Amino acid sequence: IFRHIMSHDLHHSEHHHDAHPHEESFISKYVFSMDHKMIARQFLVTAIFMALAAMIMSTLFRLQLAWPDDKFAIMNWLLGDKWAPAGKMSPEIYPGLVTIHGTILVFFVLTGGLSGTFANLLIPYQVGSRDMASPLLNMLSYWFFLVAAIIMLSSVFLIAGPASSGWTIYPPLSALPEAMPGSGMGMSLWLISMTLFIVSSLLGGLNYIITVLNLRTIGMTMMRLPLTVWALLVTAILGVLSFPVLLSACLLLIFDRVLGTSFYLSDIYINGTPLAHAGGSPILFEHLFWFLGHRSEEHTSELQSRQY
Repeated sequence: IFRHIMSHDLHHSEHHHDAHPHEESFISKYVFSMDHKMIARQFLVTAIFMALAAMIMSTLFRLQLAWPDDKFAIMNWLLGDKWAPAGKMSPEIYPGLVTIHGTILVFFVLTGGLSGTFANLLIPYQVGSRDMASPLLNMLSYWFFLVAAIIMLSSVFLIAGPASSGWTIYPPLSALPEAMPGSGMGMSLWLISMTLFIVSSLLGGLNYIITVLNLRTIGMTMMRLPLTVWALLVTAILGVLSFPVLLSACLLLIFDRVLGTSFYLSDIYINGTPLAHAGGSPILFEHLFWFLGHRSEEHTSELQSRQY
């Protein structure tokens, strides 16, 4: 009887759809889509593009490492005369490429790219839901991710260079705009990009959690969930718990750079003159940053690698 009712409803819905066809525009279907399957494709394509950009950066600075005295025309073509005169990489751009390369792979590929792709694609299918709990927040999660990725890549083309203090951005190199090339606008764009990325991760993580907890089909108890959904659920929970800590670390770093506070600055001398603001500790930033790293990144990467 149940199968008969379902087949009758399906036939009725197909007939109703044929009677009232609705063609989506290209913009609504492929750009501002709220369909979880299309959003998964958007995350995947963006993550692949970011991975290719990181791979190019990795190739350039590994060429410099392998043959430090040689010159390569591709370096001059990609980096220009300022950063690669006569095809040899300058010392100033090397740490910048390493920084952006590491940031892209850790956050935009392994964290945002993998979670955004597989969570959006698999969770509704495997829990028996038509879509995510909030398709609008799902779409906004991708667009925050995309804007963050664009800002991160655009920082490479700054005249002063990209952020150069490593993907962990330890102060005081990241807290003092005059510390080194790339500590100025490049570092500011890095912080803006990461702030938007964290917003994207929080929106997506909350959506995944609510979908798994509230939109399971009839009979799909928590103990019957596939292990893949459990992995994505634990990943989302850890992200929601740990990413706000990274956001607070970035905001305090912005305060040190812009407002003259000293959360991370202590006993710093510039040209023999001590900073006007002191009393902080750079170790505080390391505690905040690695609260995310040790409790989220390593555990979820291992969990996801076992599933995929």
